[in-house]
Amino acid sequence: MTRPLIHFYISDFNQKEKFIKMKNKIITFTFVIFLLSMLALNVTAPKQDLSESERRKLEGFPVLTSETLFSGEFFRKFEKYEMDQMVFRDMFRSIKAVTEFSVFNKYDSNNIFIKDGCAFKMDYPYNQGYVHDMSDKMNKICNTYLHGMNVYYSIIPDKNYFIKDNDKHLFIDYDDMVSILNAEVKNMEYINIFDCLSLDDYYKTDIHWKQENLGKVISKISEKMNFSNDFADNVFEKKVFSPFYGSCYGQAALPVKPDVLIYLTNDTIEKAIVNNYEYAGDDRSSQKVYATDKLGSIDSYNVFLSGATPFIEIQSPKNNSGKELIIFNDSFACSLAPLLLSEYSKITLIDLRYVSYKMLDQLVDFKDQDVLFLYNTMIVNNSNILK
Repeated sequence: MTRPLIHFYISDFNQKEKFIKMKNKIITFTFVIFLLSMLALNVTAPKQDLSESERRKLEGFPVLTSETLFSGEFFRKFEKYEMDQMVFRDMFRSIKAVTEFSVFNKYDSNNIFIKDGCAFKMDYPYNQGYVHDMSDKMNKICNTYLHGMNVYYSIIPDKNYFIKDNDKHLFIDYDDMVSILNAEVKNMEYINIFDCLSLDDYYKTDIHWKQENLGKVISKISEKMNFSNDFADNVFEKKVFSPFYGSCYGQAALPVKPDVLIYLTNDTIEKAIVNNYEYAGDDRSSQKVYATDKLGSIDSYNVFLSGATPFIEIQSPKNNSGKELIIFNDSFACSLAPLLLSEYSKITLIDLRYVSYKMLDQLVDFKDQDVLFLYNTMIVNNSNILK
């Protein structure tokens, strides 16, 4: 009885060993096939210039020279190129982000965090030195060009301001930022719009505010700047675009419901003449307030005045008041400015991220215009990007 039993154990052991060997072969074979398939796909797949989800230019194939080869630059850039051009990149980014949040309990991914179905871009640390720099730059412009003019400034809070009591994330000191500006900025009147906004006034997948929710902001600005523009009395037609995937959506690589983008128009806005100095020749004056060709593009928010542009002039043939407004702006003002055309016959927007303040007298004939500095807190906290 002993020998058959031993034989049975040996036979069973041999069967298990064969099974393990077969399983290992299958795993190894599958892994090799996977690697070869990914290699083939990466080699044959068409290369992309832009990542729509990440809103950035992708790395191109590096130039191969003896200098770049022996310095190691070629291999560094080639590694970035391979990572950027990897097939199923967005899928793998989503898997990584979901794993970080769900498995490793990270609070953010790529400086984006999600709270109550809303994506937030973290702006940290607080750069107090740049706030001082911001006030210095504003004062220089005022002292150089704006003598005797009605000059105002306002700060737009980023979305994080409305959840600043959450102890899981890092936030800048908004109160200190405003205090510094109020103490240092001279010859300008501050317009406080923090209490005119709430989290519902911003897109869930983007950093920007919603144009259709700017009634309280416009009322506050009109009160301080002494004009009669009453948002509620203006008749607007709502144009709807959906789905709208904002900048935070792709950067987070997380499943967040898209927004609905609404832009407001009327006869005054439709007949406005836009001179966009990013364009040349006849194209410069043939632009519209709403660049509808941008809807569905890499950034649909660019429907508002074609997005970030160094210098724009908007003239309103429907308004013969002769009043003019100059806005030193970031992209937030692109959705606000069209709503002021019933008050101003001409609105000029200057984005100091792309235009040096030393060149302003070559672009604008400063006379008796109203002037508004309008920047969001992220720009103030990183004012080194202003020229």
